[in-house]
Amino acid sequence: MNKRKYLSFISALALCLTSLPFTNIYTAAEDKNAVSSASDSKLDAEKFYVVVGTYENNYTQLKYVYPNSNAGYSADKIVWENAPADLSYGDVLVSDGNEKKTLVYSAPDNPVYAMASYYKLDDTAVLNKVGNCSDLMDSKELTVTSAMYDGSGHWSIHLNDADGKEYYYGYSSYGSTLGVALFGCKTGDKYQFAFNDGKLVVPMAKKNDTETVTTVTTSSAPQTTTTAPTDNTQNKSYWIFYNDIDTKDIDETVAEKVHDYTYSLYEQGLGSTEVEKKVADYSQEIRLGLLKEAYKEASAKIVKELGIEGTEVFCSNYTATIVCKLSDEQYKIAQKSENIKQITVFSDLTLAPQTEFTDKNSFIELFTTDTSGKPVLGDNVKVDAVLNSGNDKATNYLIVYGLSDVKEINKVVDKLNKDSMFMWASPIDTFSGGTYSLINTNTKLNAQLIVFADDVLPGFTGYNVENYSEKIGFDAKPYISFLGDTNGDCKLDSLDASIILSAYAKVQTSNDYALSAADIKKMDVDGNGSVDAVDASNILSYYTHVSTGGSGTLRDFLKNKKA
Repeated sequence: MNKRKYLSFISALALCLTSLPFTNIYTAAEDKNAVSSASDSKLDAEKFYVVVGTYENNYTQLKYVYPNSNAGYSADKIVWENAPADLSYGDVLVSDGNEKKTLVYSAPDNPVYAMASYYKLDDTAVLNKVGNCSDLMDSKELTVTSAMYDGSGHWSIHLNDADGKEYYYGYSSYGSTLGVALFGCKTGDKYQFAFNDGKLVVPMAKKNDTETVTTVTTSSAPQTTTTAPTDNTQNKSYWIFYNDIDTKDIDETVAEKVHDYTYSLYEQGLGSTEVEKKVADYSQEIRLGLLKEAYKEASAKIVKELGIEGTEVFCSNYTATIVCKLSDEQYKIAQKSENIKQITVFSDLTLAPQTEFTDKNSFIELFTTDTSGKPVLGDNVKVDAVLNSGNDKATNYLIVYGLSDVKEINKVVDKLNKDSMFMWASPIDTFSGGTYSLINTNTKLNAQLIVFADDVLPGFTGYNVENYSEKIGFDAKPYISFLGDTNGDCKLDSLDASIILSAYAKVQTSNDYALSAADIKKMDVDGNGSVDAVDASNILSYYTHVSTGGSGTLRDFLKNKKA
């Protein structure tokens, strides 16, 4: 089963409509009466906000809805931190048009990290509640005709009404698990949507009474090999993987801007901790913006080369991926193009293995074996699982750890994607402790993959292990290993050097004392096969290096020291 991972955490930026489910657990804004009820039987506002979700921190997500040139609605993702507590999913809010919205790019410590980018509503904004979609708008039943998952929690959903008219809706699975969830929707599922002036707004209810799970067999599994066109090619959609962009110029630009920005922060008198945080946020914001423009330009060239027209084209803003329908002639052009690496038939990703597990071992076996039951990963790869965990106490984590380098992470994920029965969506940046979500499977498994590399703090910018553990909902320390970390606190300091010196002294003065193989592996910093004072000295030197603003792992530090 050949599968590819060219999917991105940030590709949701390509979708113009995004909806989230909602749970009513807000903290009311006590110092302002931002929402006032208004009695009206019909919505006559051209632009309006709809309550569509919330996050763990209870920040309200709104959808700012406005007409577009295609006789439909477009929408921006809005976060409202000071929303009142009495709002419900589907509530409609209007304003006088004077509220300010600031575009925010996501970073690991942002309150809504699940969203690639969003607008933040200014604290002075005043929105008036005029009712709920269920009362103010018409309702129409739509049937799902196709559902495409982009690998980052976002779905592109096409629907038809009873007369065969086609509609499109973009949905994000991030946020609360309550409300009207389209995550995992299948062809044939029916939803009741709110319509305003004949334009689709948000889903209001799911009409299906039961859900079915389709078993994947060898013949029915989604295929990702290059497939020759048939007589029905014009009715098929394809993944198009084109040659990836060269990020060298982008990285150089980011480095220059970050350098100048860092010095400007120090000139303001900020401390090193605050500077590090701001620089990390700024660096990612700049890089994401440049990547977005580069991928937009690259995908536009492919679309032009193939002569693709129409609105049903998905161009990822953060990976070299396009999804669209191709005619026979366009398919032939794509096959001959030097700019395209692979063409893959896009099958219905709602097909999923019908699976169950009863314990940790069966869970691990489920995700790390191929269709014949043979292990996918080698014996040298450590695998564990934590079930019914996470902040929701219902997430099942598959954990791969002990990798020698961050570069090994993609190899592990690629191996799982190629040979196992499941496929994991990859984030745009690879880092130790990054999470991977399941693609083309039922949501009942509620599984996530986490991969750790040794000697590296988890997270995009390097988290404090305690904060990281709190974020993912379980203790990550057993899976995070540092050379020289003798007491297991996931950091290297003078205490580790002291422990090594003490162990060395005991070995030298006692015939009855010996270090275990595990102790030697962790304490033998310079890798000469023995533990001595030089190992302790190396840790102290590295500790001084990091404390004075240095970066990199201990292994990197020792390599540079030898050079």
